[in-house]
Amino acid sequence: MIIGNRDELIQATQEIVRIASVKDASAGEGKPFGEGIARALEYALAKGRELGFKTENFSGYAGHIEFGEGPETLGVLCHLDVVPAGEGWSMDPFGGEIIDGKLYGRGTIDDKGPAMAVLYGLAALKDSGWQPQRRIRIILGCDEESGWDCMHHYLPIAGKPEIGFTPDAEFPVISSEKGILMVELSGALQCPKGIELVDIQGGNRPNMVPDRCRVKLRGIEDEGLLVKTATKIGAKMDLERDESGITMVFKGVSAHGSMPETGVNAISYALAMLHHLGFEQGIINFLYEHIGFSHDGRGLNIEVKDAFGPLTANTGVISLEDNRVKVLVDIRYPVSFTQEQILDRLTAGLSADVTLLSHGGKGPLHVDGDSQLIQILQRVYEKHTGEEAKLISIGGGTYARALDNAVAFGPVFPGQTELAHQPDEYISVSHLVKLAEIYGEAIAKLGRPGRD
Repeated sequence: MIIGNRDELIQATQEIVRIASVKDASAGEGKPFGEGIARALEYALAKGRELGFKTENFSGYAGHIEFGEGPETLGVLCHLDVVPAGEGWSMDPFGGEIIDGKLYGRGTIDDKGPAMAVLYGLAALKDSGWQPQRRIRIILGCDEESGWDCMHHYLPIAGKPEIGFTPDAEFPVISSEKGILMVELSGALQCPKGIELVDIQGGNRPNMVPDRCRVKLRGIEDEGLLVKTATKIGAKMDLERDESGITMVFKGVSAHGSMPETGVNAISYALAMLHHLGFEQGIINFLYEHIGFSHDGRGLNIEVKDAFGPLTANTGVISLEDNRVKVLVDIRYPVSFTQEQILDRLTAGLSADVTLLSHGGKGPLHVDGDSQLIQILQRVYEKHTGEEAKLISIGGGTYARALDNAVAFGPVFPGQTELAHQPDEYISVSHLVKLAEIYGEAIAKLGRPGRD
């Protein structure tokens, strides 16, 4: 399939990336997740209308772009919200610049670029005269990176599509996704004699590897000791001093929380520094001894794995309030385990002075490889790449879990660097156009059941 409006696809992706659709507290009527996300949703819906499709906005929680009629619905679930830009960018994270054939910006790969590729792939089908036997809905969520309130609002009103996919993970085809559990560990702060931990703050979201952690101390006068210790533990650190104390700013590398091994966790270095300065009691010591630099859950008694992969644990956020230190840990557990089993193991591994609070999560997903959905997507992938469409499992949690018969399908090809939630996120222009071709054909095959 030829994408005739290639330049429009590229321009639309640039324009929607320039909208900083990060969730904030400026909620108002029709803007439950803030001004930026509301603008991104209306932009996408307006683009859908411009291309000749019907659209509907569901009170700012989500929207859809619709084509065709039929007794069943094919849903392609995308999201327009993005995680905060974070530190370490070499260019404007909301600039939408194209440099050396790469379109840079937060959301280019996760998930605004793929959303635009789906839209223009469907537009190419429509322009060719193709008519579906299923109603086609491009569903645009607005809270995927947080609590999924978008789907909780949208699906009871619009109804669940009978079949679908989401362009928000990896190729070839994702047949299973690990369970997701977010927990809070907290405990009373205990400081060594002569040193006071005034504050510790690190991370933006539990599902991001934190790239910054700030630690403010009183009672330390020897900056040389701090620099020497940072060198010893391999930390990248800046120092700031004022009349109220000295602040250490630890630097890491952001990454998606489902793949903590691909980032550098700034909180881990902060805990290591405090341990070396004598914090050998209480919650700081527990976090260092039982989590530290690990990301497999072994120190928390939750190191498990199955045929679909191992558990991962990301220490995503740390804070100090009312003399208690709190961390939020994002856990991705294998599909053969339950949330209850992980919580039971975690509880058994905690010391008596550490409090556990579960913030819940999402159960695992597994779709049988013999299903018509997976087999069609495999054939589409093989046709466009010439490569075998192996089934894979991921730690990420996608909108596929929102339906009863859906999987994740792209956009990252095997061997490509995973850039979601990382600085200098980009999608190459050629990749973007290729996605439009692949997703257009996937819609064509799934939209006319029995004619694949």
